[in-house]
Amino acid sequence: MNHKINQLPQGNCYLDLHLHIDGAITPKIAIALAKIEGMSLPTTDEDELAKYLEAPKDGKNLVDYLKAFDLPVSLMQSQAAIKEAVYLVQEKLKSQGIIYAELRFAPQLHTKHGLTQKEVVEAAIEGLHRSDLKSNLILCCMRFENNKTENLETEKIAKEFLNCGVVAMDLAGPEADNPVEHYTEIFEQAKKDGIPFTIHAGEASGAESVRKAVELGASRIGHGVRSMEDISVVKLLAQKKIPLELCPTSNLDTKVFESLSEYPIEELIAEGVIVTLNSDNPVVSATNQKNEIKKIRKQFHLNNSQIKELLLNGAEVSFADDKTKKFIRTEISQVYA
Repeated sequence: MNHKINQLPQGNCYLDLHLHIDGAITPKIAIALAKIEGMSLPTTDEDELAKYLEAPKDGKNLVDYLKAFDLPVSLMQSQAAIKEAVYLVQEKLKSQGIIYAELRFAPQLHTKHGLTQKEVVEAAIEGLHRSDLKSNLILCCMRFENNKTENLETEKIAKEFLNCGVVAMDLAGPEADNPVEHYTEIFEQAKKDGIPFTIHAGEASGAESVRKAVELGASRIGHGVRSMEDISVVKLLAQKKIPLELCPTSNLDTKVFESLSEYPIEELIAEGVIVTLNSDNPVVSATNQKNEIKKIRKQFHLNNSQIKELLLNGAEVSFADDKTKKFIRTEISQVYA
C-alpha cells in the first residue's frame, strides 16, 4: 500500500458501523441530558466535563476503558433522555460528514429507574426517527455474570423490532473474563428468530475468541484485530467473508496495540479479510470517523482509491436494506469519483 497520499475529497459520504451511543455523549449532550434527568454533573464546564467522558489516559486495558461509560449511562435512564440522546448523537454525526450509522447500545443498562427494555428501545427508535440521518439500532447483550434473563429479554426485543429501527444484535462488555461460548444459548435463539448479529471478539481476548464468534454464526466481528495471532482464524474470516469492524484509536486506548504502526490492517487485507473502519466510541476515544480514516491513511500511505474501497466495504456489509446500501454507494462514488 505504498501510494502517494491525496487529500480526502470534500463531501459527505462516510458511515460508521461500530458506534456505541453511550460512547458518543459529548459534554454538550451530557449537559442537555442532565437537565432532562434532573441530575447534577461534576461540572458544567465543557472542557472539564470532557475529562469525565473520555477514557483515562493511564488506562491499562479494556476494563479501565469501560469506566468512562458510567456517567453517560446514568444520564439515559428515562425515555425523554434516551430519545434526546439518540437524536443529538445523530445530529453530531451529520455535522461530521456521516450519511449512515449503526448505533449500538445495551437496553438492559437503561432500566435502573424502572423502564423496561421494551420502553428503552421504543424511546431510542423515537429518537432515531427525529433525525433525517439514515441510521439503525443494534441491541447489545452484555458480558455480565448472572444476566442470562436480561440478555434473553434483549433478544426478544430485537426480534419484536427487527427491521423497524433495529437491524441486529451484539455482545459487548469485558471480553477476557466472559468468553463467547458462555452466551451460546442467546445467539442460537437469535439465529432461530432470524436476527443477524455481530460480536465483540479479538479485542481483550485472542484469535480463539474470534473463531468462537464465527462458529456461533456472527455476521460481522466487532474489532477482531487479534485474529492475526492465528493465521488459521484469518483464513477462516476470509473464506467465510466475515467482515471486521476495525476501531483503531479505541484499540490503542485499550492497549491492544502500543502504536498505530503495529495495527494489522495491511496484513488482514492482504489475506483477503473484509475490513471496515469505525470510531467505536467517538467521545470516549476523542475521535470521529473522519479522524480514523485520516490516521490510517497517513500511517499506511493509502490513496483515495483504497479509502473508497474501505467505505464501499462498509456499505456492502452494513445491516441496512438494499435501498439504503444503494444510496450509500452512490454518495461514496460521487465524492470519490
